[in-house]
Amino acid sequence: MRSQFGYLALVTMLVLGTTTATGTQSAQSASDTFTWPGELVSVDTTARTMTVKARVAYQEALSELNQFKAGQPVWVVWSGVSDYSDAVRQFRKPEANQKTTDRLVMQAELVSPHATNQYVTLRVKVPEASLAAIKSVKPGEWVTVTSRHHAADAGEAVVGVKPYSESSTTAPATTH
Repeated sequence: MRSQFGYLALVTMLVLGTTTATGTQSAQSASDTFTWPGELVSVDTTARTMTVKARVAYQEALSELNQFKAGQPVWVVWSGVSDYSDAVRQFRKPEANQKTTDRLVMQAELVSPHATNQYVTLRVKVPEASLAAIKSVKPGEWVTVTSRHHAADAGEAVVGVKPYSESSTTAPATTH
């Protein structure tokens, strides 16, 4: 009986220790974010915003755009898994105190409700540190955007932006 109690105590301590350690770690881990690619349209350093084109995956999502006006805030629901998406699955109207259970969702401003070649133009707030990272990226080049799962507001939706490839930021090597 005594050894069973000791074993139970040991298992309980291990479980509690693991839960505490992983709970702390997961609050700071990359699993709290997801990434998606976008074609850079423009950057406004004063407003700390970036305008990007993102691919829309489904015809239904393109049809949903008809209910929105240019400049309107939207919930962008991404198609993807866990921590990566490459296209928009759905657009929703944000409502006061609306909570979402979808993981790949963020708030953005819809620049235009008209999609071109299955791409929609969105405007998002960008952290100041990311502005320097994308300074050399030209319109038409691609960026990788990191967004927070369940961001409280549009200002917290994007946590980072970087060039999609190193060729956007490095000069080509020359041989002499």
